[in-house]
Amino acid sequence: MQKSIEEKHKEILEALIVSEKAIMTVFVDYFKNNTPLTYASLFGMGIGRRALALSSGFRSMVEQRNSLCALPIIRMQLDTCFRLYAGFFVKDHQQFSKEVFYGAQINKMKSRDGDPLTDSYLVKEVAKQNSWIIDVYKETSGYIHFSNRHILEALRKNKGTEVEMVIGSTDFDRESKHFVEPMRCVHHLNLIIEFALKDWFCRMCSIDGIVISASEYWSGDIIEPDASQVYEDSI
Repeated sequence: MQKSIEEKHKEILEALIVSEKAIMTVFVDYFKNNTPLTYASLFGMGIGRRALALSSGFRSMVEQRNSLCALPIIRMQLDTCFRLYAGFFVKDHQQFSKEVFYGAQINKMKSRDGDPLTDSYLVKEVAKQNSWIIDVYKETSGYIHFSNRHILEALRKNKGTEVEMVIGSTDFDRESKHFVEPMRCVHHLNLIIEFALKDWFCRMCSIDGIVISASEYWSGDIIEPDASQVYEDSI
């Protein structure tokens, strides 16, 4: 039996909260034995702090039906994901983390292959395992800076050629179904961030700077989440 929109909305909301708790658990598990701090672990802490704050803020905006605030948060969570993966793409992740700690701009830094860590580079690299990210990046980028999307949000088509003006903070004419896909997107981004943070803390934060290869450490036990398998139903 196909689920109703309300059931899907509730299910994804619950999944979002679970994914936030999973990110928190990564930190609890890593620091419960008074693990020494490194610049890499501080970098990971910043990533997790931002990811949790954005996910929580996104849920609040969905509850208020405030899409003009909710959709930019998706783009910001994408940025969190990209910046975390940037740490895996550099030659010296500890030096990278140290420079970021002291204010260096990641897009001015370079990968181990000498490519600038620009948005376009990070999108391309992360999309190799998550192709859907390309479209989400393009779609949500238009909500960060003022654009035609914001002008169109002040208008609603009425009968015939009539146009209705809309002023206010909430989407009076949007229902739960309009937020299902954005919520799925943030949920999956949280899954990716949890996966990458767990890998980061387990392999990249050693006080002696030693990095164990992913295949050696995990031995195939951890599989990166697949967006196509997050939900069986689609609207």
